[in-house]
Amino acid sequence: MILFTATNYGCVFTLSQEDGDELFYAPIYSDGSVNLNEFAPVDMDSADMDEMELFDIMNQLREMAKV
Repeated sequence: MILFTATNYGCVFTLSQEDGDELFYAPIYSDGSVNLNEFAPVDMDSADMDEMELFDIMNQLREMAKV
């Protein structure tokens, strides 16, 4: 599993393991830990982030997966 940390939003992102077409997120707790069982799909329509920023994160995760 490849993770993208967005500390300014207090969460980490990853792509779906099946096809890599869906973005998931999980919160970063105050002690810096992340529960890998808490990943949930990102709702692009109601996310607090700009849609282009979310697509940039998806593209960065895809690039990291190629290595």
